Amino acid sequence: MAEQASIESHHIETAGLRFHYLAAGDEEAPPVVLLHGFPQTSHMWRHQIPVLAEHYRVYAPDTRGYGGTDKPRVRVTRDLLARDIGDFADALGIEQCSLVGHDWGGIIAFKAALEHPDRFTRLGLVDTLCTVWIPWGIHGYWFKCEPEAEQFWERHASEFINSVFGGVEGSYGPPPDSPWKAPVADNEAQDPGGAMSDWNPSRYWNADDVEHYRSAFDQPGSHFHAVSYYRDSLPFHFPDDEGNLVYRTPAQVAEMWHHPGLLFSHPDFGVFPVFGPEDLGRTYPHPALYLYSAFLMPQAFEEGFPSDDHIPHGNPYADSFIDHFPDYRARPAGSGHFIPEEDPERTNEVLLAFLAGEI
Repeated sequence: MAEQASIESHHIETAGLRFHYLAAGDEEAPPVVLLHGFPQTSHMWRHQIPVLAEHYRVYAPDTRGYGGTDKPRVRVTRDLLARDIGDFADALGIEQCSLVGHDWGGIIAFKAALEHPDRFTRLGLVDTLCTVWIPWGIHGYWFKCEPEAEQFWERHASEFINSVFGGVEGSYGPPPDSPWKAPVADNEAQDPGGAMSDWNPSRYWNADDVEHYRSAFDQPGSHFHAVSYYRDSLPFHFPDDEGNLVYRTPAQVAEMWHHPGLLFSHPDFGVFPVFGPEDLGRTYPHPALYLYSAFLMPQAFEEGFPSDDHIPHGNPYADSFIDHFPDYRARPAGSGHFIPEEDPERTNEVLLAFLAGEI
């Protein structure tokens, strides 16, 4: 068995930021860029980078505000975050590459690929979104609350990381105090693993992993950007009585969170907000993959584990992938939301096949 490529750590100056990134593989091999999600860093791709590097030159940057990349404390938009990735590719001299993103990395990757399909010629999305939010992602509403979100991170950032990745019970409460502990009636929807009694983070993250995420995230600059990603880059639009999408300010969405009886009793809870109305109707012409879990696609698992040829559909979120990608394939994962870390074998299998054009 060939020895896996070692992972390199670098910094590079781009037109707008100083990026930290991980890299591996032959510099002459086809390039692949991996974008991490919230609240992680490029470290989340540690199981994929050496495997993909056997065939590709792999780059995994920390996105704006995270890890070792600059934290300029300016409000962000999806356009800005997508432009960051173009600038990153420019600085590395990458003319064309495949682009893969998980969670927030997928939101950024989708926007970058939509704007520059000639540069990003194959798009892999992992448990993420394109233009439509999921109502059971209740943190999307909570992040609009000011100053509650800022105060939460100031008080609980380390505790939050220790809870999510270390399994240490947090002292912060469920809604309305925070979105991170679900009401009893909604445990299944909020549980990242699908069954609270089976959720054991130590299977996936060791003490070094937890400390990496804790030290990287518990910084005021990271808190600022975490809030701005959700508050400023995801402008929620709701349909009116005529079906027209109407923008609601962060303060108006925060009112939904603080609704008497909590968000879950608000008359518009259950509606799928659109955060990218300008991109509705736009398509990405190249091959696109979605690797999904039961956390974001619960309806796909209602009758058991879905087959590889199953295309999730039936709500505005699931249908948005079909609408945006004429050359679309989807694959299920039997893990929680953090698929690359919880099920690296499945992730590697699917990404290798997709990048090679085998699926």
